[in-house]
Formats: sequence, C-alpha cells, structure tokens
Amino acid sequence: MKYSNHNQNFLMTKVHQLVINIISSRAKSDSIISDSFINELNNLYQPFMYCYEPDTELVYSMPINAFFISTQLIVGDQYPNEVIWDNSNVAELIDRLRCYKREINREKCVLKYEEGKNKESLGQYITQLFNHHARLIFVRVDLKYAKDCSHLITIEDFHDHIKKLCQMIRNEDTCFRCLQGYAWALEQGGIEGGLHCHLLLIYDGNKRQNDWYIAKEVGEKWKVITGGLGECYSYHDKETKQGYERNGKLGIGMIHRNEPQEVENALDSALYLTKPSKEDQHLKVWLPNMNTFAHGRYRTSDRRGLPPISK
Repeated sequence: MKYSNHNQNFLMTKVHQLVINIISSRAKSDSIISDSFINELNNLYQPFMYCYEPDTELVYSMPINAFFISTQLIVGDQYPNEVIWDNSNVAELIDRLRCYKREINREKCVLKYEEGKNKESLGQYITQLFNHHARLIFVRVDLKYAKDCSHLITIEDFHDHIKKLCQMIRNEDTCFRCLQGYAWALEQGGIEGGLHCHLLLIYDGNKRQNDWYIAKEVGEKWKVITGGLGECYSYHDKETKQGYERNGKLGIGMIHRNEPQEVENALDSALYLTKPSKEDQHLKVWLPNMNTFAHGRYRTSDRRGLPPISK
C-alpha cells in the first residue's frame, strides 16, 4: 500500500514530535502509557513504515531515525500491518527511545548553534545594506502550498521549487528587478508538517515603491514556479501593516536609514527568519547538503560605490 506524500510530511512531523515528547518527559514509562497514546502509536506506525525510506538519499531527523531503529528492534521481521502495539511492547519502545536522548539533544544543540550563526550573519548583512542605501523597501512573504494539494509535494519537489526561485532572484527577473538583498529560510510546520519558505526581499527604495504590489507579484511568480500548487501569505496588506504600526513594530515597506526605529523594526522583522525558539519548525526530512537558510552577498561586482573585488 502506498501512502500519499501529504501523509508523509504529516506523519514525519507527528513521529518526530512523539519522540521529543517521550524523551522530554520525566515520568516513568508506565505513566506515559495510556489508551490514547497506544491508539496514536498504532495509527502512526503502519503508514510511517510505508513512508520511511531508509535506502534512499533522504536524510531524517534523529528522532525519526530513533523511532525507526527502536521499533524494528522490537517487532523484528513482522510486516507493518501485523504489528499491534500494546502495554508491553510500548513500554519497551519508550525505554529504547530514551536511550537516544543524548543524540537527539545534541542534534537540537547543533541546530540552535547554526541558527545563532545565521542570525549574526543576517544582522551584519542587513546593517551593511543600510550603510550603503539611504532607503530600502523590505518585503516579507511566506511561500507555501495549498492545503488541498500539499499531499502532492515531496521534499524533492520543494527543493526544486526553491532552486528555481533562487535562480530568478539571482537573475533579478521580473518582480525581482532592482533587488539589493534577500534572505530565505525553509521550514516544516510543527502541527500539519507543511513545507514552507520565509522569504525576505530588499529593494532599492529609489527605484521601487509599492511594497504591496511587489509582494503580490512574488506570490504570482511562486504559483507559476509550483505549477499552480503554491500559495503566498503577504504581510503587506493595509490592515496587517496598520496593526504593526499601532504597536510600533512596522518593519516592512519603505525603511529610511535616518529613522532609527524603522531600521530597528526592519532588522527585527528580518531576524525572524533565524529565530532559535522555532525549533519545532525545522525540516524533519531533507536532501544531503540541502541548505535551509541563505542570504545574498553584500560585496558584489555590480554594487556601486564599493572598491572592485580583487581577483
């Protein structure tokens, strides 16, 4: 039986969180086990086993690998549809999963460290752009997929869509003209497991004006890239921006270098892409050497007013 890719993304997220909950709990195994817990495990196990592909190039998070290894040590050669989880083998599973606590926590620490480095790098990049430009337009959008067709999207599809997007950004095609900087972060929803991209685009404020229209153009381009499966959430509608403004947090749209509060808000908005507290949003499955965060380069051959780049 072949399960849909929507189930794959959802299942990987559910299994990942199930393992995190187990190793995070200080309760004894018997205290964790309940009818609802056993039912959840039985509902997850069979479809998970049909989705997990150990012999491919896919890379899984440590909690997911721990779940696969631990369950196989318990059930042996039984087919997934023959396995029934009950009080006895669930207790063993919990004990085995807890043996991976150190490795799982180590992976979390590595991810948190990388987020910190990304935050530092992005902050320096944004500061350099403000030092070079008197005014910049900040555009923030979230690129995702429609709920009714997200089951059609694999991690390979997502990677391919992001590659096409990045190529357009580098070429400054259509809605990316007059672009002075960019950053993006790839994530996976902590509840539904939906794949999405937080995208920051920074334009020359002397050449582009209407941030709402730019965000709309980017959303339309994403839909083309994804063959009509993509959706875009824009932060640039009037009501959303007014809400940020009332709270003194407006950091998108036209940002002036000589307005310190605007610059601070823009920096805060940009650094959301590297927020360490969003640890449940990390990808659960990815491709080898797949970047989940990137930003542009400040020193480029066509950035005016800078010394030439030595060869």
